[in-house]
Amino acid sequence: MEDSSYSIGEISKLFNIPTSTIRYWEEKEVFLPRRNEENDYRLFNLQSTIELLDIVFYRNLNVPLKKMKHFNWLNPEAIYSILEDTEEDVLKELVILEKKLKGIAERKEQLESLFTLKERGYKEEAIHVEKIVTVDMNDEEDIKIQLEYLSNFNFTLYQDNQESDSYQIGISVPKNYQNHKEILWLKDPEKQPIYMTCLLESVSENLIDSNIDEHKKELAKKGHQVVRVIATYLATASEDDTNSVDYYKAWLEVTPIKN
Repeated sequence: MEDSSYSIGEISKLFNIPTSTIRYWEEKEVFLPRRNEENDYRLFNLQSTIELLDIVFYRNLNVPLKKMKHFNWLNPEAIYSILEDTEEDVLKELVILEKKLKGIAERKEQLESLFTLKERGYKEEAIHVEKIVTVDMNDEEDIKIQLEYLSNFNFTLYQDNQESDSYQIGISVPKNYQNHKEILWLKDPEKQPIYMTCLLESVSENLIDSNIDEHKKELAKKGHQVVRVIATYLATASEDDTNSVDYYKAWLEVTPIKN
């Protein structure tokens, strides 16, 4: 009993592969279909279809064509070696993809925090920042490490109202971070100050133009005096397609207003 045979056009539709790709694989001697003895047309029977399935599988794994010449004539050891090399490449890609997924999750979490802060107003909340160091792009040893932290959106504003009304720009880092010596603020586990969280908004590249005074006035009505501001970056966006706004989650350290 003869095998059913298919034309290159039929195989192209069946595999959802352009006929030009199949011809190119043939040109590179990756896949050699049978030929009709009378008219030299390509013919695809069950065996050649199985061989083509194998080629498609390895090409979907991005195995280079140069490794796949006369692929169906390779010995099992050579094919196994290709699989090992490909597995190593895929594992590297997975690490990159996992990092991308982590980045997506972190960005989404920051935007969700923005939405929540916008809706709920003020809330007493424990601060998760442990340490803030200044940004120093002049120290070559620190630049790469600092950029890694900045790429994770650990950009932080710090203001001690008892010392200055100006913001200092820093990076929030773990308590054991030792790559930079100038510390703006360090969380003291022995002290338990009260922090009120809210959404801090400022015109991009102009920290002076922010809504911090509005927050201070509102909290003053509730009997709170703001003595320190720690604000972690959330996003830069625009509500009206004209002005770009920087959004921060602010921890406002408060004390009771003395009468």
